[in-house]
Amino acid sequence: MSYGSKKYRAPNVVFFDLETTGFDRPIRPVQIGAIDSWGANTYNQFVWPRRHVHPKATLTNKFYVSRGTLFRQGEGALDTTDLEDALYSFLDWLSSLGGNVVLVAHKCLDYDAKVLLRNLEEFNIPYEHVILGFSDSLLASRDLYPVAPSHKLSSMLGEVGLPIRESHDALVDADDCRRICRRMAGQRRLKFLDFVFDEKWYHTLDDQWEWTFPGGVVTV
Repeated sequence: MSYGSKKYRAPNVVFFDLETTGFDRPIRPVQIGAIDSWGANTYNQFVWPRRHVHPKATLTNKFYVSRGTLFRQGEGALDTTDLEDALYSFLDWLSSLGGNVVLVAHKCLDYDAKVLLRNLEEFNIPYEHVILGFSDSLLASRDLYPVAPSHKLSSMLGEVGLPIRESHDALVDADDCRRICRRMAGQRRLKFLDFVFDEKWYHTLDDQWEWTFPGGVVTV
């Protein structure tokens, strides 16, 4: 199986999550969290978004900006990296894993992947040499567990037999996504890579680019 690549190389599956400024564009990450498929390597970076956090987003993720500083409620000021530097840093970390990366997230295709690509394109940061495609655990959960009462990340933890928690921390959510996907694949007796690359919830990089920028017009 080629898993979407013209010349097969073993893909690196990485689970990620973006906590963001929320609802009005440009949507910026305020935290990038990621973990490899074995849970051995992690990335966690708070990001200076160069803008405010939408109040409705703050209600959910607890991040807010005040006087040029990023805060998370209950923690105080956060040590951040500037937006553009953080994007480069994330890609450097993915490259350090060997590149050829498939990024997996919950609601990936309609949110996390779009936010990531819009920001990378805006700052002209090359990523085609690192990212192979994107896979969406939310779409997978809807397909594989159609009678589950809810398919949000915290609910799916319970659905696959893991302790339920709802953190809205990017690294914790990325790891929860990883554990859910491992369980879903195992419970449905699917090979892990077959699960990740299922066409019902996987986009190649080209597919996702077209999904993010319909008509070929780059927007932020």
